[in-house]
Amino acid sequence: MLAIFDPHKGKANIDSLLGAIGYHGTKGRSNDVTEESFSKVVNIVHTHNCIAIPAHVDKEKGLFQEFEGVTLEQVLNNPNIHAIELCDEGFDKPQLYRNKKLQWTEVIGSDTHDFNDDTFGTFTWIKMDEPSIEGLKLALIDGDVSVNRCMNEDPNQHAEYVIEEIAIENAKYMGRSEALTCQFSPFLNTIIGGRGSGKSTLLEFIRFVLQRDKEIPKPLVGESEKYFNTGGDNLLLDSSRLSLIYRKDDIRYRLNWSADVDAASLELETDNSWQAEPGDIKSLFPAYIYSQKQIFALAQQPDALLGIIDKDQSVEYDIFDKNRETLVNEYKKLMQQVQELEGKIAGKDRLTGLFNDVSRQIEQIEKSGHKDVLQNYRHRQSQLSELKRIEDAWQSMLLSIIEVQENITPVSLDEQIFENHQDIIQAIREPNNRWQSIREKLINLSEEGQAIVENWQQEKIDAEWMKNLKIDTDKYEQLRTQLAQQDIDPDRYPLLLQQQEQHKKELAQIDGYSGSAQKLTEDTQQILTKLQQNREELTQKRACFLKTVLKNNQSVNIEVKPFGQSWQGVEERLRHLLQCDDERFANDFEALKQIYGDATSGKIAIIKNIKDRLVEIYSGKISAKDYRFANHVQNLPLESINDLITWFPEDDLEITFGDNQSIQQGSPGQKTAALLTFILSYGVEPLLLDQPEDDLDNELIYGLIVEQLRETKSKRQVIVVTHNANIVVNGDAEMVFPLQVGNGQTHVPTLASIQNEGIRKRICDILEGGQQAFEQRYKRIHLENEHI
Repeated sequence: MLAIFDPHKGKANIDSLLGAIGYHGTKGRSNDVTEESFSKVVNIVHTHNCIAIPAHVDKEKGLFQEFEGVTLEQVLNNPNIHAIELCDEGFDKPQLYRNKKLQWTEVIGSDTHDFNDDTFGTFTWIKMDEPSIEGLKLALIDGDVSVNRCMNEDPNQHAEYVIEEIAIENAKYMGRSEALTCQFSPFLNTIIGGRGSGKSTLLEFIRFVLQRDKEIPKPLVGESEKYFNTGGDNLLLDSSRLSLIYRKDDIRYRLNWSADVDAASLELETDNSWQAEPGDIKSLFPAYIYSQKQIFALAQQPDALLGIIDKDQSVEYDIFDKNRETLVNEYKKLMQQVQELEGKIAGKDRLTGLFNDVSRQIEQIEKSGHKDVLQNYRHRQSQLSELKRIEDAWQSMLLSIIEVQENITPVSLDEQIFENHQDIIQAIREPNNRWQSIREKLINLSEEGQAIVENWQQEKIDAEWMKNLKIDTDKYEQLRTQLAQQDIDPDRYPLLLQQQEQHKKELAQIDGYSGSAQKLTEDTQQILTKLQQNREELTQKRACFLKTVLKNNQSVNIEVKPFGQSWQGVEERLRHLLQCDDERFANDFEALKQIYGDATSGKIAIIKNIKDRLVEIYSGKISAKDYRFANHVQNLPLESINDLITWFPEDDLEITFGDNQSIQQGSPGQKTAALLTFILSYGVEPLLLDQPEDDLDNELIYGLIVEQLRETKSKRQVIVVTHNANIVVNGDAEMVFPLQVGNGQTHVPTLASIQNEGIRKRICDILEGGQQAFEQRYKRIHLENEHI
């Protein structure tokens, strides 16, 4: 057998034990034996405050190979054996061992015969507060919770996100004389203490520094404000300071809050010093914090639970929300263009009436039998207008030449400045002469241009066209005199023709607007389809997430009901979108409720029917139950209608537990248990729970919370405020904070794991059922006698 000594023991203690068991062989030889029986040696080892472990029980000279019958039974009945060294995990243990239903902890390890050997061999991981014989004995009695013989795993690996420490200075009941500092384990931490010891306060201060105070459900906000405000009955003072150290992988950050600074500051540890660091605390340092009341409220508010689900990265809510925002903005932009086009299209009837009226007037004039005279006159007027345009252009070109000519003149030269420098004077005269030549050419060009204009005027007078112009004009004047006697103004004929043409163009343009509006409307329908698809993808990812995290969970089941939000939530949202948050227009909302409750249609069709009804009321196509509701809706801005059209109801969550029982029919304890199961099922971020065991019986606590805490804490850090000893003891807390009040101030007299004797005593003193919890965990140890 192996006899394990406390690390502080030495050679004399070993010699004393060897003498007590009657071993007189040569030290270091393996073929000598003691004179005493195996069972008696176990008892002697125990009285020397050592641990006896039968060695390589499945190998030669091992317990299960050497002994059988009465001799083996005598050893198996020994209460001082808690563990065996088993080399082959698949070894078939003796029937006598199985019959007694023994569960000795199985370890594996290599004897170290040569300390110069670089290789160590096999080993077993042992969990204890610090290396001690008591800690080892506790671990061996604890079994798999504290003993791990797998060499390929490192049980010290923990989640990448860890709250390392919270320091509180000058709070009302904490940190007045000196800062209250709590250093947390990366695994399971439990905060215990009597009523009023500040357990919840400690947790809420952590919530505050992490800027999670806005996540508290509305019904609980009032009673929570005392933790986040200063003065009066609140728990922070004007001089209070909170500091929290958060580690992400191997990078440490410090989050600071003080009452005299509006915003929390962030620092990064660099070369053992803290340097200011920019960043948003809430987004950079993830954490989930729940009180028992919050958990219970989640069972009543599926929307709030959806918010928690959407925080998981696999749901990709941020991507959904960004896509939704982009599509909504694009939809609103297109609808704004459609509205502008429809405004122009709306004038088509008026414009058509004007076009028809002008056409009738033209027809009346032309019926007088003088259409040719009027049209010839109008044609001549168009020709005159064109000639005037050409003549104006020629005149403008002539004026341009004259203007340039007037600006170009030789530059005068003061020859006295260059006295005795005839060469430069001569050089200047030459360019001046050339500029004079250019001026003369421009004068000639302007004279040529003037001649062109004058010659044209003469040619125009002599042209045959001028004679025809006079004939057509005379005919028109004669006609005008005749029509005037009939109260018909032929002067309006050109204007009417012009108006007719303009109206015709505008009507053609409106037809173009109609085509554009139709195309834009089709584009908006495509966007609405994409919005629906984007929303359906979110539902699918939510369902996939829940299926994954609850795959093997027998306690609770959560199913996503697409767009299944309750009518109460839908009505609240519709009233907000329609800007009537009060209880007005009950009849119209009752009509919408009936549509929403239509069991014969799918949810998408129902949603469309609700939107269509409201849009038709907005456009005046149908009447409302209450004419005042119609007036209200029709006066809404387009923005509100677009928000309505792009809105979809939230998903609903159907939560069942046990034998498919709805959570709404469960007791408060059952509701809390179901939600706790979900909360503990996933995530790697720190999880902080405030008295989650409230409303739960001990069976639920042990079978639900304790088991899941053991499984969860290696994947994420957990900090629990609790009154229940089972959570602390059987949850195997790595760090226990027993809060104590003295002189009106909370302090932590000692903190350690449950393997620490002082902590175990405080657990028994503070928590009801502490003794029973230890006895349940360490069944064969009497705490009073063994001091463990």
